[in-house]
Amino acid sequence: MSKPIAKQEARRDLSQRSAEAEWLDSADESPEELALVIRDVASFNGAMLGHWPVIAWLRRATKDATKETTLTLVDVGCGYGDLLRAIRGWARKRGLKIRLIGLDLSRETIRIADLATDDADEIEYRATDIFDYTPSVPIDFVVSSLLTHHMSDDLIAKFLRWMEATARKGWLIYDLQRHPVPLHFIGLMGRLTRLHPIVIQDGRISVARSLTRAEWLARIDEANIARDAVQLRWFLFRFVIGRVR
Repeated sequence: MSKPIAKQEARRDLSQRSAEAEWLDSADESPEELALVIRDVASFNGAMLGHWPVIAWLRRATKDATKETTLTLVDVGCGYGDLLRAIRGWARKRGLKIRLIGLDLSRETIRIADLATDDADEIEYRATDIFDYTPSVPIDFVVSSLLTHHMSDDLIAKFLRWMEATARKGWLIYDLQRHPVPLHFIGLMGRLTRLHPIVIQDGRISVARSLTRAEWLARIDEANIARDAVQLRWFLFRFVIGRVR
């Protein structure tokens, strides 16, 4: 690598959100290095059952959809595209017609996700800022996985308002909980596995940057969304925050 991995660990004072930057937020390594990192992030999330809560929510949100209906889902911060590919596999088994669109700020990340995706999966990838994105068709569902901890509090509230205004049928956020258990667990995994060191470093920072339940409720209030319209559930030291219309 052209740049050494920082030795500073994510702050251990979890009483408030850390502002420490993650490598992936300003990745300037080679495309090969980036591919290794986002692939390992996807592998670790898959091992932690990261796709399951999203698909379980989608199952409930689409329970009344007919096989003649074509739905459109946008994954914001799609990364490696692994969640979209998991959704495609689930939708095929159910016979559900769904157009899948993955958005990410990084053009290189989008290129890597596209290369990892079979053409038969029919997933559309775009490199764009979500607040600059103008959908060409109405959006039924918006989902994001392990994204919001990268955002400031103000940006999270803005993102909630955007999803509320954009998603006709519902939206979902899946992200980490700021808690000592995942902080130390990720460090342990770093010693026991062959995950890329940046994945471990960024993983600990991600936990320290994440929100508590009380903070999520505050962001929902700031977005002017009624609390009783949103379901906030806990899953393995992660939060599943969703809204179905």
